[in-house]
Parts: sequence; structure tokens; C-alpha cells
Amino acid sequence: MQKNLMVLLLVLFSGKALGYEFPIEVTEYIDDVKVVAYINKSDISHEAKWIPFEHSPPLSIGDALQAVEKYVNSRNDFSALELTGIELKKIPHYEAHWHYLVKTNVKVGDKVQAYFFVVLMNSKVISALKEPDSIK
Repeated sequence: MQKNLMVLLLVLFSGKALGYEFPIEVTEYIDDVKVVAYINKSDISHEAKWIPFEHSPPLSIGDALQAVEKYVNSRNDFSALELTGIELKKIPHYEAHWHYLVKTNVKVGDKVQAYFFVVLMNSKVISALKEPDSIK
């Protein structure tokens, strides 16, 4: 019994001891599509805070779109980027931390696919995943 407790405690604290940081799961909706992104806590702590109505966001929509374009252009398999939606959203449980959720269509080979991105206020771009429809 005591051995099991020690193993459990070792497993619980090994994440801190090994220095691994579990990402934060952020679930958002854009155009009735459920999107999930995984953001490192350190990325959130390094981004600028923003309090609405006090001043402008630290990252403009134009800057966010430039960051997405740069991110997409750094990938060889993407082409023909088209913006289909962008929303400013608060990061849940993190006061004064916001992000842009960007929905694009990207031509990949002969097909056009929807791609989603989270852009933090420090212009870091994180790929987001469309959550698949559940099986009924």
C-alpha cells in the first residue's frame, strides 16, 4: 500500500522534476466549428496583457494576419491562403490574456482545406485543430 502511494506521488511530481510543461487546452468556436489549440503556459506568460476599453490591443488584426501569412509561407506544402474569418477571444482562466482565432482556406495540392490558427498577442502563431464530428 505504501509502495503504491510512493509510486503515485512520484508520477504526480515527475512532471515538475523533469521540467515538462503540459500545454493548456483551449477550445473555441468559429463559424459553428469547434476548434482546439494547445498553448504552452510559458507562451501565455510571455505575451502582452490587454485590458479592453483601456487601450488598443498590443497586436492589431493586420499584424495577426501577417503572422499567419508568414507561418503559412514557411510551410512548403501550403499555397493560396484565403482568410474566411477572424475573432478576438479571451484565453479562458487567464486574466487580461487574449488571442485571435483565425480561420483560413488553404490550397493543398488540388484541394482546398480549412485551417485554423491561434495568434497570441506577442504574434506567436499556433496551429489549431478542428474537432472531428462525433460518431453517433
